[in-house]
Amino acid sequence: MRVMRQFTEEVKHRQAEREHTLSLTHGQRYVLRELRVLFAATTDEDVKGQINILERAFRGPITTAINRELNLLRKNAVTGEPLLKNLARLFHQHNMRDWMDRRGLQLEDQPIPKIVCSEALL
Repeated sequence: MRVMRQFTEEVKHRQAEREHTLSLTHGQRYVLRELRVLFAATTDEDVKGQINILERAFRGPITTAINRELNLLRKNAVTGEPLLKNLARLFHQHNMRDWMDRRGLQLEDQPIPKIVCSEALL
């Protein structure tokens, strides 16, 4: 039971570390909220796929330049298709796909532990 408690605590610690490592900026929260609205409003699967990619990209760490652009979009209340076009432009302009690939590799380095098999002696 002691080992199980230690394992549970380790899992909780790793999950908390992942969730709280990065706090989102106001611009990121605005963009993610508007992307969710746009996702719910569209039926086009290609657009939904593009929104998913953009959401993953802008949920992670961003540079000051990108943050400035996101705050400008928020300040101007850009929504819908114009927002999607601006985010796609930022995504390509700042090579965010490369960032996502590197981030994915880093997350794979520290997977959350899962019980694959256990045995109990009674």
